[in-house]
Amino acid sequence: MKHVRRVLFWAIGLGLLGYLIYRAGIDSVWQHVQLIGWGYVPVMAIAMGWHMTNTWAWAVCFEKESRPHFWALFCAKISGEAIGNVTPTATVGGELAKVYMLKDRMSVMRGVPSLVINKTIEMVSGLIFALVGAGVAIWQFSLPVEIQLGLGVVLLVGAVLIVVALVSQRQNMFVGLIDLLGRLHLPFLESRRAAFEEIDRDIAAFYRQNKSGFWWCMNLHMISWIFGILEVYVVLLLLHQPATFATSFLLTSLSLIINSVFFFIPSGVGVFESGHVFLFHLLGLGQELGLGVGIIRRIRKIFWVIFGFILMATRRRNEQPKQ
Repeated sequence: MKHVRRVLFWAIGLGLLGYLIYRAGIDSVWQHVQLIGWGYVPVMAIAMGWHMTNTWAWAVCFEKESRPHFWALFCAKISGEAIGNVTPTATVGGELAKVYMLKDRMSVMRGVPSLVINKTIEMVSGLIFALVGAGVAIWQFSLPVEIQLGLGVVLLVGAVLIVVALVSQRQNMFVGLIDLLGRLHLPFLESRRAAFEEIDRDIAAFYRQNKSGFWWCMNLHMISWIFGILEVYVVLLLLHQPATFATSFLLTSLSLIINSVFFFIPSGVGVFESGHVFLFHLLGLGQELGLGVGIIRRIRKIFWVIFGFILMATRRRNEQPKQ
């Protein structure tokens, strides 16, 4: 059923994307995509900066003694996200794939704490980024009351969930999950209790003993969001459109909120692009331009997904025993 729902959501997203392209006109969309030309090179370079800072953020979540090499983490990150973008496993599967690809350096269970910590801090930084963006949008623009309320509700719910996640990670989150499943007569994880207890101890120890690691991770993720702003800014310049850093910040932060609400749509297909259309219209920049920017950023996403699978194929070939 999960696979069926995943395919259904894929179909919904692709249908929405097709409708947007039909409504805007394929010639208009193609004009924007083609106009950027060699500008795709700096766009991909900016994305590389984003991936590098995110990899560094993940690296500081490991104990120094067991921290894998940066290149190994980078390859695992890109490949894991490629899997999460195109398979029914979604984000969870993509995250677990990252540590699985490091299995020659550590056990999967040893890598899970760093994933949980890094993802949580990334969510916290994203919430701060979105809060500032929503605040600026409400202050600078006469948004309808419904949109203001919607932004407030989404950010409030997100803040509550993140606080719950942070608190639970300090209080045996995984063991608590096993106990809950046991009360529901689903004891299939009971045999791994000892391993999950170790994961809980490692996560709690990081928050208690590695304050510098926490702030390094937080700051690196904030830099990653700035790379996202820079990407929108550069794309608009390449399309010969008037752009300010403030406008790019609003477009990036508010887009993050929309994508978070529709997290269940695989890769945000259709939602990602329609979010750009809505936001560009909201800021008076034109819906066709918004779709063009959304498609260009989608091409960037596709490039890195393909690159992730190339890295996986290369790794698999290197692991095969030589005849």
